[in-house]
Amino acid sequence: MMYLKLPSFRTVLENMPLHSLKLEKILAEGQSRVASYLDIRYADGQDIIFLLGGKPVKAGRITPAGREILTVSEVLEKMRNPKDGVLNFYEISKLLMIVIMGTFIFEPTHGRLKTKLINFTQLLTLFAQKRFTGYLELKLQGGLNYLTFLQGQPREGYFAEEATAEQMEFPVKWITQLVESSDENDEINVYESVGEDGLHADAPESVLPAEAAADQFGDDGLGDEKAQFTAEILDLCLAAIYEDLFRLMSAACQKQLEPAQALEMFVASLDQVSEKYPTLFKGVREREDGVPMTGGLINFERLLKAKKLLSATVRDQEFVAAMNELASLWLRTMRRTLTKPVFEQGLKCLADKIASSRKAYQGNFTIIKFLYEFSRLLEKVYSE
Repeated sequence: MMYLKLPSFRTVLENMPLHSLKLEKILAEGQSRVASYLDIRYADGQDIIFLLGGKPVKAGRITPAGREILTVSEVLEKMRNPKDGVLNFYEISKLLMIVIMGTFIFEPTHGRLKTKLINFTQLLTLFAQKRFTGYLELKLQGGLNYLTFLQGQPREGYFAEEATAEQMEFPVKWITQLVESSDENDEINVYESVGEDGLHADAPESVLPAEAAADQFGDDGLGDEKAQFTAEILDLCLAAIYEDLFRLMSAACQKQLEPAQALEMFVASLDQVSEKYPTLFKGVREREDGVPMTGGLINFERLLKAKKLLSATVRDQEFVAAMNELASLWLRTMRRTLTKPVFEQGLKCLADKIASSRKAYQGNFTIIKFLYEFSRLLEKVYSE
Protein backbone atom coordinates (compact mmCIF):
# COMPACT_ATOMS: atom_id res chain seq x y z
CA MET A 1 0.00 0.00 0.00
CA MET A 2 1.43 3.35 -1.11
CA TYR A 3 0.40 6.08 1.31
CA LEU A 4 -0.18 9.68 0.23
CA LYS A 5 1.59 12.39 2.20
CA LEU A 6 -0.65 15.42 2.75
CA PRO A 7 0.53 18.97 3.46
CA SER A 8 0.79 20.11 7.07
CA PHE A 9 2.00 23.09 9.06
CA ARG A 10 3.20 21.32 12.18
CA THR A 11 3.71 17.72 13.30
CA VAL A 12 2.07 16.81 16.62
CA LEU A 13 2.61 13.02 16.50
CA GLU A 14 4.09 10.76 13.87
CA ASN A 15 4.21 6.97 13.31
CA MET A 16 2.61 6.10 16.67
CA PRO A 17 1.15 2.56 16.91
CA LEU A 18 -2.61 2.73 17.45
CA HIS A 19 -2.66 0.10 20.17
CA SER A 20 -0.48 2.29 22.40
CA LEU A 21 -2.57 5.47 22.07
CA LYS A 22 -5.56 6.80 23.99
CA LEU A 23 -7.93 8.34 21.47
CA GLU A 24 -9.60 10.68 23.99
CA LYS A 25 -6.21 12.15 24.87
CA ILE A 26 -5.46 12.73 21.19
CA LEU A 27 -8.76 14.56 20.67
CA ALA A 28 -8.16 16.64 23.78
CA GLU A 29 -4.76 17.64 22.37
CA GLY A 30 -6.52 18.85 19.22
CA GLN A 31 -8.67 21.32 21.19
CA SER A 32 -5.72 23.70 21.40
CA ARG A 33 -5.45 23.80 17.61
CA VAL A 34 -7.77 25.62 15.23
CA ALA A 35 -7.58 22.91 12.57
CA SER A 36 -5.79 19.58 12.32
CA TYR A 37 -6.14 16.08 10.94
CA LEU A 38 -5.41 12.51 11.96
CA ASP A 39 -3.74 10.37 9.30
CA ILE A 40 -4.30 6.72 10.24
CA ARG A 41 -2.47 4.16 8.11
CA TYR A 42 -3.50 0.52 7.83
CA ALA A 43 -2.24 -2.24 5.59
CA ASP A 44 -5.26 -1.85 3.29
CA GLY A 45 -5.75 1.91 3.28
CA GLN A 46 -5.32 5.31 4.83
CA ASP A 47 -8.06 7.03 6.88
CA ILE A 48 -8.18 10.77 7.49
CA ILE A 49 -10.18 12.55 10.22
CA PHE A 50 -10.41 16.35 10.02
CA LEU A 51 -10.64 18.20 13.33
CA LEU A 52 -11.79 21.71 14.20
CA GLY A 53 -10.81 22.64 17.73
CA GLY A 54 -10.34 18.95 18.45
CA LYS A 55 -13.86 18.05 17.29
CA PRO A 56 -14.03 15.57 14.38
CA VAL A 57 -16.00 17.14 11.51
CA LYS A 58 -15.31 15.00 8.40
CA ALA A 59 -13.57 11.75 7.55
CA GLY A 60 -12.42 9.97 4.44
CA ARG A 61 -10.43 7.01 3.18
CA ILE A 62 -7.65 6.75 0.62
CA THR A 63 -7.11 3.40 -1.12
CA PRO A 64 -5.39 2.44 -4.38
CA ALA A 65 -8.82 2.74 -6.04
CA GLY A 66 -9.26 6.38 -5.01
CA ARG A 67 -10.86 8.45 -2.24
CA GLU A 68 -14.21 8.15 -0.51
CA ILE A 69 -16.02 10.07 2.20
CA LEU A 70 -16.77 8.15 5.40
CA THR A 71 -18.65 8.94 8.60
CA VAL A 72 -16.49 10.02 11.50
CA SER A 73 -17.97 7.23 13.64
CA GLU A 74 -16.83 4.57 11.13
CA VAL A 75 -13.24 5.75 11.29
CA LEU A 76 -13.24 6.22 15.07
CA GLU A 77 -14.69 2.75 15.60
CA LYS A 78 -11.94 1.19 13.53
CA MET A 79 -9.33 3.15 15.50
CA ARG A 80 -10.74 1.91 18.81
CA ASN A 81 -10.41 -1.73 17.77
CA PRO A 82 -7.04 -1.78 16.02
CA LYS A 83 -5.32 -4.92 14.85
CA ASP A 84 -2.58 -2.87 13.30
CA GLY A 85 -2.04 0.67 12.11
CA VAL A 86 -0.13 3.80 13.00
CA LEU A 87 -1.30 7.35 13.60
CA ASN A 88 0.08 10.68 12.43
CA PHE A 89 -1.32 13.93 13.84
CA TYR A 90 -0.76 17.20 11.97
CA GLU A 91 -1.81 20.80 12.52
CA ILE A 92 -3.04 22.78 9.50
CA SER A 93 -5.01 25.95 8.74
CA LYS A 94 -8.77 26.06 8.30
CA LEU A 95 -8.22 27.07 4.67
CA LEU A 96 -6.04 24.06 3.96
CA MET A 97 -8.68 21.86 5.61
CA ILE A 98 -11.31 23.18 3.19
CA VAL A 99 -9.03 22.44 0.26
CA ILE A 100 -8.15 18.86 1.27
CA MET A 101 -11.70 17.97 2.34
CA GLY A 102 -12.95 19.08 -1.05
CA THR A 103 -10.93 16.33 -2.73
CA PHE A 104 -12.88 13.71 -0.78
CA ILE A 105 -16.32 15.25 -1.25
CA PHE A 106 -16.22 16.35 -4.91
CA GLU A 107 -14.96 14.90 -8.15
CA PRO A 108 -12.35 17.11 -9.85
CA THR A 109 -13.65 19.38 -12.60
CA HIS A 110 -10.73 18.13 -14.70
CA GLY A 111 -9.00 15.05 -13.36
CA ARG A 112 -5.85 13.04 -13.95
CA LEU A 113 -4.08 15.50 -16.26
CA LYS A 114 -0.63 13.98 -16.69
CA THR A 115 2.07 16.52 -15.83
CA LYS A 116 4.25 15.25 -18.68
CA LEU A 117 1.44 15.63 -21.20
CA ILE A 118 0.32 19.19 -20.59
CA ASN A 119 2.04 22.56 -20.83
CA PHE A 120 1.81 23.86 -17.26
CA THR A 121 2.64 27.46 -18.19
CA GLN A 122 -0.20 27.49 -20.70
CA LEU A 123 -2.52 25.97 -18.09
CA LEU A 124 -1.74 28.87 -15.74
CA THR A 125 -2.39 31.30 -18.62
CA LEU A 126 -5.77 29.67 -19.21
CA PHE A 127 -6.63 30.01 -15.51
CA ALA A 128 -5.84 33.73 -15.74
CA GLN A 129 -7.94 34.18 -18.89
CA LYS A 130 -10.91 32.34 -17.35
CA ARG A 131 -10.56 34.17 -14.03
CA PHE A 132 -10.47 30.73 -12.47
CA THR A 133 -11.36 30.38 -8.78
CA GLY A 134 -10.54 27.07 -7.14
CA TYR A 135 -7.40 25.03 -6.69
CA LEU A 136 -5.23 22.48 -8.39
CA GLU A 137 -3.83 19.38 -6.77
CA LEU A 138 -0.45 18.11 -7.90
CA LYS A 139 -0.04 14.41 -7.07
CA LEU A 140 3.70 13.97 -7.17
CA GLN A 141 5.74 10.94 -6.07
CA GLY A 142 3.37 9.92 -3.29
CA GLY A 143 2.71 13.47 -2.06
CA LEU A 144 -0.15 15.93 -2.56
CA ASN A 145 0.60 19.59 -3.25
CA TYR A 146 -1.94 22.38 -3.74
CA LEU A 147 -2.12 25.81 -5.34
CA THR A 148 -5.23 27.96 -4.83
CA PHE A 149 -6.55 30.58 -7.27
CA LEU A 150 -8.79 33.61 -6.87
CA GLN A 151 -10.20 35.13 -10.05
CA GLY A 152 -7.37 33.69 -12.11
CA GLN A 153 -4.57 34.74 -9.78
CA PRO A 154 -2.53 32.12 -7.89
CA ARG A 155 -2.55 32.62 -4.14
CA GLU A 156 -1.62 30.09 -1.45
CA GLY A 157 0.60 27.07 -1.98
CA TYR A 158 0.69 23.98 0.23
CA PHE A 159 3.34 21.28 -0.11
CA ALA A 160 3.68 17.67 1.00
CA GLU A 161 7.33 18.24 1.89
CA GLU A 162 8.34 20.96 4.31
CA ALA A 163 8.63 24.23 2.38
CA THR A 164 10.99 27.14 2.95
CA ALA A 165 9.76 30.67 3.57
CA GLU A 166 10.70 31.59 0.00
CA GLN A 167 8.76 28.66 -1.44
CA MET A 168 5.68 29.65 0.57
CA GLU A 169 6.03 33.26 -0.61
CA PHE A 170 6.42 32.28 -4.28
CA PRO A 171 4.33 29.08 -4.57
CA VAL A 172 3.89 29.28 -8.37
CA LYS A 173 7.64 29.11 -8.89
CA TRP A 174 7.95 26.09 -6.60
CA ILE A 175 4.90 24.28 -8.04
CA THR A 176 6.27 24.86 -11.55
CA GLN A 177 9.61 23.34 -10.52
CA LEU A 178 7.78 20.32 -9.12
CA VAL A 179 5.89 19.89 -12.40
CA GLU A 180 9.09 20.20 -14.44
CA SER A 181 10.80 17.52 -12.33
CA SER A 182 7.75 15.20 -12.30
CA ASP A 183 7.58 11.83 -14.02
CA GLU A 184 5.05 10.10 -16.25
CA ASN A 185 2.96 8.84 -13.32
CA ASP A 186 2.38 12.27 -11.76
CA GLU A 187 -0.98 14.00 -12.19
CA ILE A 188 -2.83 17.29 -11.82
CA ASN A 189 -6.45 17.48 -10.63
CA VAL A 190 -8.38 20.73 -11.02
CA TYR A 191 -11.16 21.68 -8.58
CA GLU A 192 -13.17 24.65 -9.78
CA SER A 193 -15.24 26.80 -7.41
CA VAL A 194 -17.88 29.47 -7.94
CA GLY A 195 -17.48 32.92 -6.41
CA GLU A 196 -14.56 34.68 -4.77
CA ASP A 197 -14.97 33.39 -1.24
CA GLY A 198 -14.05 30.51 0.99
CA LEU A 199 -10.67 29.63 -0.47
CA HIS A 200 -8.64 32.48 0.96
CA ALA A 201 -7.90 33.81 4.41
CA ASP A 202 -8.92 37.35 3.47
CA ALA A 203 -12.30 36.43 1.98
CA PRO A 204 -15.72 35.46 3.42
CA GLU A 205 -16.49 31.79 3.90
CA SER A 206 -18.94 30.15 1.50
CA VAL A 207 -17.71 28.59 -1.66
CA LEU A 208 -19.17 25.68 -3.60
CA PRO A 209 -17.61 23.63 -6.37
CA ALA A 210 -19.23 24.40 -9.71
CA GLU A 211 -21.33 21.21 -9.78
CA ALA A 212 -22.77 21.83 -6.32
CA ALA A 213 -23.53 25.47 -7.11
CA ALA A 214 -25.39 24.47 -10.24
CA ASP A 215 -27.44 21.93 -8.29
CA GLN A 216 -28.31 24.41 -5.56
CA PHE A 217 -28.87 27.60 -7.53
CA GLY A 218 -29.59 26.41 -11.08
CA ASP A 219 -27.14 26.27 -13.96
CA ASP A 220 -27.28 29.95 -15.06
CA GLY A 221 -24.93 29.25 -17.93
CA LEU A 222 -22.40 27.33 -15.83
CA GLY A 223 -22.80 24.32 -18.12
CA ASP A 224 -21.70 26.30 -21.19
CA GLU A 225 -18.77 27.83 -19.31
CA LYS A 226 -17.65 24.45 -18.04
CA ALA A 227 -17.92 22.92 -21.53
CA GLN A 228 -15.76 25.71 -22.96
CA PHE A 229 -13.24 25.35 -20.13
CA THR A 230 -13.11 21.59 -20.72
CA ALA A 231 -12.53 22.17 -24.45
CA GLU A 232 -9.62 24.49 -23.73
CA ILE A 233 -8.06 22.03 -21.28
CA LEU A 234 -8.36 19.40 -24.03
CA ASP A 235 -6.61 21.78 -26.45
CA LEU A 236 -3.68 22.09 -24.06
CA CYS A 237 -3.44 18.30 -23.80
CA LEU A 238 -3.50 17.85 -27.58
CA ALA A 239 -0.98 20.66 -28.11
CA ALA A 240 1.37 19.02 -25.59
CA ILE A 241 1.04 15.68 -27.41
CA TYR A 242 1.81 17.30 -30.79
CA GLU A 243 4.76 19.14 -29.26
CA ASP A 244 6.21 15.86 -27.96
CA LEU A 245 5.67 14.14 -31.32
CA PHE A 246 7.22 17.03 -33.25
CA ARG A 247 10.25 17.02 -30.94
CA LEU A 248 10.75 13.33 -31.66
CA MET A 249 10.44 13.94 -35.41
CA SER A 250 12.97 16.76 -35.21
CA ALA A 251 15.34 14.56 -33.18
CA ALA A 252 15.09 11.82 -35.83
CA CYS A 253 16.03 14.30 -38.56
CA GLN A 254 19.00 15.60 -36.61
CA LYS A 255 20.46 12.10 -36.29
CA GLN A 256 21.35 12.32 -39.96
CA LEU A 257 21.08 15.99 -40.98
CA GLU A 258 22.65 19.19 -39.74
CA PRO A 259 20.28 21.24 -37.51
CA ALA A 260 19.82 23.85 -40.26
CA GLN A 261 18.89 21.17 -42.82
CA ALA A 262 16.48 19.51 -40.39
CA LEU A 263 14.82 22.85 -39.67
CA GLU A 264 14.57 23.65 -43.38
CA MET A 265 12.77 20.33 -43.94
CA PHE A 266 10.19 21.19 -41.26
CA VAL A 267 9.69 24.77 -42.46
CA ALA A 268 9.06 23.56 -46.02
CA SER A 269 6.26 21.33 -44.75
CA LEU A 270 4.88 24.12 -42.57
CA ASP A 271 4.89 26.60 -45.47
CA GLN A 272 2.96 24.15 -47.61
CA VAL A 273 0.24 23.46 -45.05
CA SER A 274 0.05 27.17 -44.13
CA GLU A 275 -1.23 27.95 -47.62
CA LYS A 276 -4.24 25.72 -46.92
CA TYR A 277 -4.78 26.86 -43.30
CA PRO A 278 -3.52 30.46 -43.19
CA THR A 279 -5.53 31.53 -40.14
CA LEU A 280 -4.19 28.74 -37.96
CA PHE A 281 -0.52 28.99 -38.83
CA LYS A 282 -0.05 32.75 -39.08
CA GLY A 283 3.00 33.76 -37.05
CA VAL A 284 3.51 30.37 -35.39
CA ARG A 285 7.18 30.28 -36.37
CA GLU A 286 7.88 33.08 -33.88
CA ARG A 287 7.82 33.42 -30.11
CA GLU A 288 5.73 36.17 -28.55
CA ASP A 289 8.78 38.47 -28.56
CA GLY A 290 9.30 37.92 -32.30
CA VAL A 291 12.32 35.62 -31.99
CA PRO A 292 12.13 32.67 -34.44
CA MET A 293 11.29 29.27 -32.98
CA THR A 294 13.94 26.56 -33.31
CA GLY A 295 14.17 22.79 -33.33
CA GLY A 296 11.25 22.04 -35.61
CA LEU A 297 8.71 23.43 -33.18
CA ILE A 298 5.95 25.99 -33.45
CA ASN A 299 4.38 28.47 -31.06
CA PHE A 300 1.52 26.35 -29.74
CA GLU A 301 0.18 29.15 -27.56
CA ARG A 302 -0.25 31.35 -30.63
CA LEU A 303 -1.68 28.39 -32.55
CA LEU A 304 -4.40 27.80 -29.94
CA LYS A 305 -5.28 31.50 -29.95
CA ALA A 306 -5.68 31.32 -33.74
CA LYS A 307 -7.90 28.24 -33.36
CA LYS A 308 -10.42 30.34 -31.41
CA LEU A 309 -10.81 32.62 -34.45
CA LEU A 310 -12.25 29.74 -36.48
CA SER A 311 -15.95 29.00 -36.60
CA ALA A 312 -17.04 27.03 -33.53
CA THR A 313 -18.66 24.40 -35.75
CA VAL A 314 -15.42 23.46 -37.52
CA ARG A 315 -12.53 24.59 -35.33
CA ASP A 316 -11.84 21.22 -33.66
CA GLN A 317 -11.95 19.23 -36.91
CA GLU A 318 -9.88 21.83 -38.76
CA PHE A 319 -7.28 22.01 -36.00
CA VAL A 320 -6.68 18.24 -35.96
CA ALA A 321 -6.84 17.99 -39.77
CA ALA A 322 -4.28 20.77 -40.18
CA MET A 323 -1.89 19.38 -37.58
CA ASN A 324 -2.11 15.87 -39.00
CA GLU A 325 -1.52 17.19 -42.51
CA LEU A 326 1.58 19.03 -41.28
CA ALA A 327 2.82 15.85 -39.63
CA SER A 328 2.03 13.84 -42.77
CA LEU A 329 3.97 16.21 -45.06
CA TRP A 330 6.92 16.25 -42.68
CA LEU A 331 6.94 12.45 -42.28
CA ARG A 332 6.83 11.90 -46.04
CA THR A 333 9.77 14.27 -46.52
CA MET A 334 11.65 12.42 -43.79
CA ARG A 335 10.92 9.12 -45.53
CA ARG A 336 12.41 10.40 -48.79
CA THR A 337 15.43 12.07 -47.16
CA LEU A 338 16.53 9.89 -44.27
CA THR A 339 18.08 6.45 -44.54
CA LYS A 340 15.68 3.60 -43.86
CA PRO A 341 17.17 2.63 -40.44
CA VAL A 342 17.05 6.23 -39.16
CA PHE A 343 13.49 6.73 -40.47
CA GLU A 344 12.25 3.45 -39.00
CA GLN A 345 13.84 4.22 -35.63
CA GLY A 346 12.08 7.60 -35.69
CA LEU A 347 8.74 5.89 -36.37
CA LYS A 348 9.37 3.50 -33.48
CA CYS A 349 9.98 6.42 -31.10
CA LEU A 350 6.72 8.02 -32.27
CA ALA A 351 4.82 4.74 -31.84
CA ASP A 352 6.24 4.32 -28.31
CA LYS A 353 5.19 7.86 -27.38
CA ILE A 354 1.67 7.24 -28.73
CA ALA A 355 1.44 3.99 -26.74
CA SER A 356 2.49 5.70 -23.49
CA SER A 357 0.03 8.55 -24.16
CA ARG A 358 -2.79 6.06 -24.73
CA LYS A 359 -2.07 4.55 -21.34
CA ALA A 360 -1.94 7.97 -19.69
CA TYR A 361 -5.20 9.14 -21.25
CA GLN A 362 -7.19 5.91 -20.95
CA GLY A 363 -10.84 6.85 -20.50
CA ASN A 364 -10.55 10.11 -22.47
CA PHE A 365 -12.30 9.10 -25.68
CA THR A 366 -11.40 12.26 -27.63
CA ILE A 367 -7.65 11.94 -27.07
CA ILE A 368 -7.64 8.15 -27.52
CA LYS A 369 -9.43 8.63 -30.87
CA PHE A 370 -6.83 11.21 -31.92
CA LEU A 371 -3.94 8.94 -30.94
CA TYR A 372 -5.50 6.08 -32.89
CA GLU A 373 -5.77 8.29 -35.99
CA PHE A 374 -2.15 9.38 -35.62
CA SER A 375 -1.10 5.73 -35.40
CA ARG A 376 -2.94 5.08 -38.66
CA LEU A 377 -1.07 8.02 -40.20
CA LEU A 378 2.28 6.45 -39.24
CA GLU A 379 1.23 3.12 -40.76
CA LYS A 380 0.07 4.78 -43.96
CA VAL A 381 3.31 6.76 -44.45
CA TYR A 382 5.43 3.69 -43.70
CA SER A 383 3.54 1.47 -46.14
CA GLU A 384 3.68 3.89 -49.10
